[in-house]
Amino acid sequence: MLKKLIWNDVKQNKLMSTATVFFMAISAALLTLTVLLSGNLLGAINTLMDSAGVPDFIQMHTGAVEEAEFTRFAESCAEVQDWQICRFLNLDNSNVALDGQSLIDSTQDNGLCVQGERFDFLLGMDGACPQILPGEVYVPICYRDRYGLAAGSTMTIGGQTLTVAGFIRDAQMNSMMASSKRFLVSAADYALLRGQGEEEYLIEFLLRDGADMNIFQTAYTASSLPANGPTITRPLVRMMNALSDGTMIFVIFLMSIIVLLISMLCIHFILSLQMERDRKEVGMLKALGIGRKEIRRLYFAKYLLFSLCGAFIGLGTAAIPQKPLVRQLQELYGTTDQGTWKTLAALLAALLAEGIILLSIRHSLKKTDKLSALSAMFQMQRGDKGYGKYLLIGFVTAACTFLMLVPQNLYNTVSSPKFVTYMGIGSAEIRIDVRQIKDIDSMTAQIATALGQDPQVKEYTTLQTCSYPAALPDGGTVNLTVETGDHSIFPVSFSAGILPTGENEIALSSLNAEELKLSVGDTLDLNVNGKKSGYTVCGIYSDITNGGKTAKIRNRPDTAPVIWSVLYASLEESTDKEQWMAKYRGTGVDVTDVEDYVRDTYAQTLVQLRLASRVAGGIAVLVTAVVLTLFLRLIVERERYAISLRKALGFTSGTIKRIYFTKGLVPAVLGIVAGLTLGHLCGESLCGMVLKSLGADSFRFVINWGQVMAGIPIVILGAAILAVWAGISQIGQIKAYECCRGKE
Repeated sequence: MLKKLIWNDVKQNKLMSTATVFFMAISAALLTLTVLLSGNLLGAINTLMDSAGVPDFIQMHTGAVEEAEFTRFAESCAEVQDWQICRFLNLDNSNVALDGQSLIDSTQDNGLCVQGERFDFLLGMDGACPQILPGEVYVPICYRDRYGLAAGSTMTIGGQTLTVAGFIRDAQMNSMMASSKRFLVSAADYALLRGQGEEEYLIEFLLRDGADMNIFQTAYTASSLPANGPTITRPLVRMMNALSDGTMIFVIFLMSIIVLLISMLCIHFILSLQMERDRKEVGMLKALGIGRKEIRRLYFAKYLLFSLCGAFIGLGTAAIPQKPLVRQLQELYGTTDQGTWKTLAALLAALLAEGIILLSIRHSLKKTDKLSALSAMFQMQRGDKGYGKYLLIGFVTAACTFLMLVPQNLYNTVSSPKFVTYMGIGSAEIRIDVRQIKDIDSMTAQIATALGQDPQVKEYTTLQTCSYPAALPDGGTVNLTVETGDHSIFPVSFSAGILPTGENEIALSSLNAEELKLSVGDTLDLNVNGKKSGYTVCGIYSDITNGGKTAKIRNRPDTAPVIWSVLYASLEESTDKEQWMAKYRGTGVDVTDVEDYVRDTYAQTLVQLRLASRVAGGIAVLVTAVVLTLFLRLIVERERYAISLRKALGFTSGTIKRIYFTKGLVPAVLGIVAGLTLGHLCGESLCGMVLKSLGADSFRFVINWGQVMAGIPIVILGAAILAVWAGISQIGQIKAYECCRGKE
């Protein structure tokens, strides 16, 4: 009998039931989507890295190497399982074209390589090592869509033409955040084209299971083996691969948390209205001797049924956006056979969302325990003014505004040229790279002289990068990539301290400072000219290039070989930038527009962030519309007697609608203002926490004020206006004579 009463209650309150299932479904869908995307990304990356045999330690080096030295080191180091030296032929981008499209504007270091002998394999789209023939080339998969390539397209290097036989996934350099891209050719073609570029070596080591990376790195540095380039580790490779698409997943996770919170509050409001309506029925049940736990269990059973429906609807809904969102993941990293794990993880995510909501419902239902049978049956309606429900409208619009604003601000920030200050690069207009040249010092001096005499150049600076051994706190050493030059012209973002100006001052990237356990004012010993030189840490800055582990000093302390040089410049406003860049490219160096550099480096991230921001915007508008429509309809229904009484006293439907329209819209407007404020304060901190783990400290949003002050508020306010109007439309159907029946 009691179950029948509950079932009849569901049928009589279809709006409340439908709304409850909606909130449960959308909460389950977003959390499930987060888990599915995370599983796809991490699973595909791990599968690709394992299949490709990514080394645990990679030391890049330009210059001669003696394999006998590495053989002796590997035999003496217990951590080493296997090792190899891979050659990478750096090409001049101005001499390379894909299907007739020059790579002169590419910000990547493009080069040729042959297949790894024992590990570090470049895999075809089928996950196997391609069998490459002379005259063929396999192109990085990230270039396929960018240049509109297909099997049979051509790659021109100088006067040589190769046929594109297919595309490869490079577990090391798949991400656009990796500054180099490898093209796979046959050994015969590599030897033929060797004169087209400067050869670089990737010295790679596989370590034994359980080996301590720090012990190995200390041993490698102490052995004085070649190490004038960046050092890359397997965790760093995984991080770079995950960062591009992981940012999108972070945004969706943020959406799921906000929507879950909104759902809990909305369902609590619906349940409160339901319990107020059922006050007499609950009192009657108690008068009949039915225990409070049994009553609570019966109501809970209804919501348990709703949660099961919500979970299954959420699972089905999550599968719809999953396919387009994982398309790029599968292209870059391949697919992974997750099988039962994937289904189980999705189911657990949906159940977790429903479990959290059910716990909040259970807590709310306990309020019925305090209600006696007599007070439930005869207590008069409380005379509260119902401000709580209007505050809830304000909270929902604030949360939805926050949800729409933060992903958009994050996208605007990463796509802005100013974001380079978090990459360890000053906010210049032009970047000139001097690499893969036999006499880097001489070429750098020539370019610097030309810039100094160029009337179109407003200001410029020359920065040269060397590698120095640095002492670790535990007594070991590590090679530190140090950039020397005047850093005050185009300063980067500092989270603590200032840039180096004195002879013995050094600034560290945030990740280096964390790893070396140093802060501003501490001393770091560098091995310069065979002697220890003490440098005072003057500042800590943001940097997410070169693995986020760099350092900056003012003056180059010795004649250590320069790994590469970078010159930054800003131009006079009247300068034709394209012509200017073309002129300097003629000197044989890479010249890049910094805005293009950022766009290329974060191309994958920006695509996914744009998609995630659009999804977040759509969900924010949907939730705003549904919640406000629902709340206003429930408020009108709850106050049906008062509305009928007003009509009996002579008020028209239009007048009453205007009153309720104002009541519904004012908290929505206040919520939009609160959401914009929280989005700037809390949203910036949330995104900063994620980027800080990658080396981007002291993060600040780059704000598009047109979107903030007009675009986003207009969209949310438009949805709120339509929703409020739809919610109060029922007022016209309420009759004046209904109040004569008395309150139910």
